Amino acid sequence: MDVPVSAWASKLFTDEKTARLVRDGIGQALVDMQANARSSHTEADVTSTQVHGVARYRGSYERLSSRLASIPGAELVKPNGFQFNLVRVGRGLLFPFCFSKQDTNVQAAKIQNVWSVIRELFALAPASQQPDLFGDLSFDPSTVELRPKLAALPEDTRLVLVPFACNAAGLLKPYWGVAALADENGRLEWIIDPEPLPVPNAPSVRTPVIPHQVVGQTGFDEGEEPLVVLAPRPTAVRKLDDRS
Repeated sequence: MDVPVSAWASKLFTDEKTARLVRDGIGQALVDMQANARSSHTEADVTSTQVHGVARYRGSYERLSSRLASIPGAELVKPNGFQFNLVRVGRGLLFPFCFSKQDTNVQAAKIQNVWSVIRELFALAPASQQPDLFGDLSFDPSTVELRPKLAALPEDTRLVLVPFACNAAGLLKPYWGVAALADENGRLEWIIDPEPLPVPNAPSVRTPVIPHQVVGQTGFDEGEEPLVVLAPRPTAVRKLDDRS
């Protein structure tokens, strides 16, 4: 079933056609991310889900940037102090993050660590309209000084959040929307309610598999040494050496 693209997305991402490419690309990128993360976890053959978590974290950025980079007008943006590229299309700058490992309400999603890059990104989001209940915990985007990479973006750039719930068993619920950072504890105030993202049923690429070594196979440093045949030096050469 074809899911219509919301008006806010068409406006932020230039037009309806481009917004659809962005939305569908995000869904495919997250499915690919989860397939790669599960493959990594399976190959590791450990009880801990840490391997899945690391692959999921890196994959959420890398799969998204590789999937969306070919969209007309897309730009890769690497904020100062951040190790991954973000994608900007039209006026929308996409920021994916895992908000839960369980099937929980996305309205309660929080940013777990409000560090320098996060503060700069939310300077590109609307200001919170909620009253300051705690005094010193409110976040004012106008007080944040952007470093060169984000400062170079057009002034009308808007941060678009891509929160998703995910664990080693599966990708649960991905969304997109626009939110203000309500306070320094990472609480979000949704300005555009998060909308579910349609996702495909299968990854677009096969996940790599590490080949198993044959048991008893000889290593490169354990083989027989080659036989070097020694030839006598010619008489003329030996006489030349004797004279020198």
